[in-house]
Amino acid sequence: MGVIQRQGFKSSIVSYIGVAIGAVSTIYVYPKALEILGLFRAMFDAAVLIGIIVLLGSSISAVRFFPRFKDKDSGHNGFLTWLLLVAGSGFILFLLAFPFIREWMSHYIFHGLNQEYERFVYYLIPLTFFLSLSNLLSRYISNFRRVTIPAALEQLTIKIALPLLMLMFIAGWINVNGVIIGITASFAFSAIGHLYYLYHLGEWKLTKPLIWKDKVALKEYTNYSGYGLLSNIGSQVAFKIDSIMVSSMIKFEATGIYTIAWALSEVIIKPMRSLTSIAGPVVAHHIEEGNLEEVRTIYKKSSLNMTIIGVGLFLLIWTVLPYLFDIMPESDKMKQGIYVVFFLGLAQVWDMMTGVNTEIIYYSKYYRFNLYLTLLLAVLTIGGNLIFIRLYGLTGAALATCCSMFLFNIAKLIFIKVKFGFFPFNNRMFPIIGFGIAAWLISKWIPATGYPYLDTVIKGAVFCILYGMTIWKLKFSPDINHWVGLALDKVRKIKPTGH
Repeated sequence: MGVIQRQGFKSSIVSYIGVAIGAVSTIYVYPKALEILGLFRAMFDAAVLIGIIVLLGSSISAVRFFPRFKDKDSGHNGFLTWLLLVAGSGFILFLLAFPFIREWMSHYIFHGLNQEYERFVYYLIPLTFFLSLSNLLSRYISNFRRVTIPAALEQLTIKIALPLLMLMFIAGWINVNGVIIGITASFAFSAIGHLYYLYHLGEWKLTKPLIWKDKVALKEYTNYSGYGLLSNIGSQVAFKIDSIMVSSMIKFEATGIYTIAWALSEVIIKPMRSLTSIAGPVVAHHIEEGNLEEVRTIYKKSSLNMTIIGVGLFLLIWTVLPYLFDIMPESDKMKQGIYVVFFLGLAQVWDMMTGVNTEIIYYSKYYRFNLYLTLLLAVLTIGGNLIFIRLYGLTGAALATCCSMFLFNIAKLIFIKVKFGFFPFNNRMFPIIGFGIAAWLISKWIPATGYPYLDTVIKGAVFCILYGMTIWKLKFSPDINHWVGLALDKVRKIKPTGH
């Protein structure tokens, strides 16, 4: 777990720099341009969904098959060349299908109150290209236990660019066209950054792919990628379809509110994404070598650590959320998203509590099960959205996602228990949740001052101190205590300057 801890910790720092930038943007900038934010979210989610098809499963196979072709002297037997060829073929297929995609989006997304933005559908082409390239290279780079720089490129670039573009739009310096061009340029910067970093690592080696000659490996790769592609489609439909359906069933302004609520809840899942980006290749390696006891250890540790972090972040957000909405411009509109944050946050916490279950299934011989499960998840999410958005509006979309994610992870827990005999939970889980709820109740009982900024700081600080000190002093997690110890040691080593 040493490499996972170090890279996961560094990546989490990058994530929370992004969170800090995103928090300022979410509170002060985005509520002033909800329609444009909704347009961005619809375009971005569409590009992500299309990008899954463009990659043809190569982003998943980039990790799963790397140990088999790993050989630095030969350029890893041309594995990167092969991945780029597969993705390039997928992009050509996308270009051929684009007229049909454009027609569908014009009919279902850019209609009614959103029709004035129809001309921007053509930006899906460069957005999809740069997003897909960044995703593929990021996954490939993770094979070298390097996730911090890719995380910075993927998360910080758009986190910085988007609010700056929004501010320029609000000030009247650029129009909507300028915003979309700027967003596309930011993703181009991220893709080029990944290329340069791979070159900097000495791993940009385009040699002849050995897989062409290995018919057994090629067949296995094709089967795995095919299942991975369908599984990824199901997964991304489940995670992205809510905002797209809000756009189609309501309007871009509602999507903007939903996006802000999603951004607030997404703070919770950031550490999990940092963990899985580096844990995935490690799990794949141990499964390939048959070291299932190591996989069990990673599974249980990831569940415990992510439960502590997820519960803490969720309850912290729920503690200060009413005061954050009071601070925001268009406060009354933004409060429509309060229970969106609640249900999406619950979904994130449950996903974190179940640890690296997805990675264990993905990189095992049972990877096909993930396909069936994610397709079921997609169907449940779409069906739930169709029902709950009509009944409860924005909150209904979040409720549908929450219910789907709960069932999704229950199924994975049962499957891993049956096939591997692993179960991630232990008797520390209930006390952790109990102490978190107690800290939240105490923070809630503190009388409000009537000043949103002050209430946010006071109540948030009280919760953090109560929950954090309890977790630390009772030593629920050796890993977290180790991280805290390292941080305290670094603080102590900082020598004050001056006389």
